[in-house]
Amino acid sequence: MASSSFTTTMILTKFLIFLFISTTVNSIFILPKTDVALLEFPLNLEYFEAEYFLFGSMGKGLDTIEPGLAAGGPPPIGAKQANLSSIIKDIITQFGYQEVGHLRAIKKRVRGFPRPLLNLSAESFGTVMNDAFGMPLSPPFDPYANDVNYLLSCYVIPYVGLTGYVGANPKLLSPISKKV
Repeated sequence: MASSSFTTTMILTKFLIFLFISTTVNSIFILPKTDVALLEFPLNLEYFEAEYFLFGSMGKGLDTIEPGLAAGGPPPIGAKQANLSSIIKDIITQFGYQEVGHLRAIKKRVRGFPRPLLNLSAESFGTVMNDAFGMPLSPPFDPYANDVNYLLSCYVIPYVGLTGYVGANPKLLSPISKKV
């Protein structure tokens, strides 16, 4: 009985030491400078996505939801609540909170920078869509007008981010960077 208790105590102790060491090493590990740059660059996109999804679904952004993440950066231009059905609104809200998590994860590993000035206006998205179609659309594209327009605009944003992440991942040197 005593040896069983001793064995259990030893296993538990080793497990707790392993957990302590792994979290301590992760929190004090210094990332290579190239990794820091590759991890900081996506912050631009993460800020963009978080603000676009939060404003689109709830009419408020990081300054309300998690002010510390904006780090004093200027509020976005032209961001507003979209005219969304309840189910699409719920999905976009989930996307917004997911992006808040992405910002937290990156900022946990790198210093980061304040939120840049973002132009989330309907006119800005209209320009992108005009370029995509090779001609001015009539009526002008407004991502905030309805579910379909908002979902079309949402498709463009993560696609750009995904290609950036896929390109950056093989260049990351630290396994801790690759976890982010």
